[in-house]
Amino acid sequence: MRIALFAAVEDEVKPIASRVHLTGIGRENATMAMIRFMEQHKDEAFTMVNVGTAGAHTLPVGSIVNIREITTGGASFLQEPMLLDQLPGAPTMPGATLFSSDCFVSPRVYSADFLLNLAQKADCFDMESSVLYTFAKQYGKPFVSYKIITDHLDVDITEWQRRVGELNKELAQFVTKLIEGMELVPLK
Repeated sequence: MRIALFAAVEDEVKPIASRVHLTGIGRENATMAMIRFMEQHKDEAFTMVNVGTAGAHTLPVGSIVNIREITTGGASFLQEPMLLDQLPGAPTMPGATLFSSDCFVSPRVYSADFLLNLAQKADCFDMESSVLYTFAKQYGKPFVSYKIITDHLDVDITEWQRRVGELNKELAQFVTKLIEGMELVPLK
């Protein structure tokens, strides 16, 4: 099996960063990265695998989840629900619904009512996955995503960065085992 690994920033996957295509934080950066990537690889066969960090309401910090569905806090160009593929032979992991937003999901950005309503629809949150999913589907590529939970919407960016530094080794070990024996789309 051939795969292309994606993460937002190097810190999320530092121990394996040399094997991962980085998109940058947020949907705008992810869009630009995916345009460049797909221009080079659109005719190749591969599965897109997104790994990285996510905040959550109640999922335990440090747990790794298999994203099964993505909802978005903005425009979606797809008519159908964003249901993710599964990687053949992957270990069984807890499944989660992810909310992909244009900004850091926190009480400083969203109202308490919005966050309470969101808790009924999504288990965890990031800022890039909806874009990666959209590109995968537009180019006919399977899309898989695994996230490690860093916080409960209770940290600022400095604390998030500290936690990412603590958790990236665990995520890298998981990803290394997950992709064992698979061919990677090389970085250019």
